Amino acid sequence: MKKLLFVGLIFCFLLTIPAAEKVTRLGQHPFYRDKDIQPGDLKVIAVDKAGDVKMGFEEAGNGELVFAFLEQIQKADVQTTELNPGDTLEWMFFKEGRKVKVKKDVVYSGKKPVPAYTFVIFRDGKTYEFIVPKICGNISLKNTQEIPAPLCTLNVTPSETEAGKPVKIDMCASQNVLKSVVEVKDAAGVVVKTIELTTDNCSADLVLDQVGEYSVVAVGEGQYGVKSANPCEMTLKVTEAIPLVPPIAITSKTRAGAGKYGTVKPLAFLIEGGPGLLKGTYTGMFWARAGVLVNLAVDTLDAIFTVGGGIPVKGDPWKSFLMGNALLNLHAGPAYVAGGLGFSTKERVGRLGGIDLVGELGINLFRSNDSIGSLLGELRAPVFTTDRDFESHHKLLLGFRYIF
Repeated sequence: MKKLLFVGLIFCFLLTIPAAEKVTRLGQHPFYRDKDIQPGDLKVIAVDKAGDVKMGFEEAGNGELVFAFLEQIQKADVQTTELNPGDTLEWMFFKEGRKVKVKKDVVYSGKKPVPAYTFVIFRDGKTYEFIVPKICGNISLKNTQEIPAPLCTLNVTPSETEAGKPVKIDMCASQNVLKSVVEVKDAAGVVVKTIELTTDNCSADLVLDQVGEYSVVAVGEGQYGVKSANPCEMTLKVTEAIPLVPPIAITSKTRAGAGKYGTVKPLAFLIEGGPGLLKGTYTGMFWARAGVLVNLAVDTLDAIFTVGGGIPVKGDPWKSFLMGNALLNLHAGPAYVAGGLGFSTKERVGRLGGIDLVGELGINLFRSNDSIGSLLGELRAPVFTTDRDFESHHKLLLGFRYIF
């Protein structure tokens, strides 16, 4: 008895499962009487037969889709496709006479594919793919899909910064988001900045100049304009910028690239002087000169032009004299060596003045900005004249030079 009862229950259950309806021919009961429907005709169907369309959706159990369908069909992306043998449909509505009828769980069992149009309607987080055969205009629901909801993920780093310094607004970890809008609001709720981001450019720098506490609120947007519903907000604190004290540096008032040993001025002045010896009996003297220095190569080579005189410490037959130099001065670190020609007037009765060969050797003692003090030794010997012998006419000078 129990066995018979169990078999009976199974049989009743099987009877309640709706069987798929096979459709072998199309065009016998067309919803729209035109055997070659064009894409523009779909819009006509939606307008001229809106009442029948509404009736078909309600009969199919999807009355909530009517207004979305009628609105979106006007701008839907209609593509050409085929309804192939074996394709299944959730439902298809058609007209039998003047009455709209619906077949559900349809399987197309024709012998060959049928040209058709397909398009997608979106409503409440779902897409509905429709297919409309060209031969009959029967509106058919092919499938329904859930659209993943966009999930907004906002990162603001750092969450506390100084005024005028950038912070990073990052939406890169969001899911199912095609674009994002980030609003920065002050304590009064006023939007002070708006940033738009995409999947390709999902982060940006934000700089705020005003001290205060700000709310950073983001909304992600997915397919079909669906916006994220999860909370997506962070707080950003902007504090007063800490002033930086610049390092105190003593700089030279000369042009850039100041030399280490020589002057960098194109033209400098100099004075020099000190004791010396006049050959004869090596009589002592004091001398002084003034002149200019032409900088030919920084820390390497100068041209020096000076003129001055000397005063012997003894009287007759010794006498005061004039002298001058035109030298090239070569640096070797703080030391230098110079050479060139000079002239001297006679320093003693019975002697002659003339051209001298001049050599100098010196070393820098100090440097202050672009002023340099150095100690030098100089040898002057007569040249080019046979009546001025070296023995009686050379001079030895020791002195201090100041370049400024």
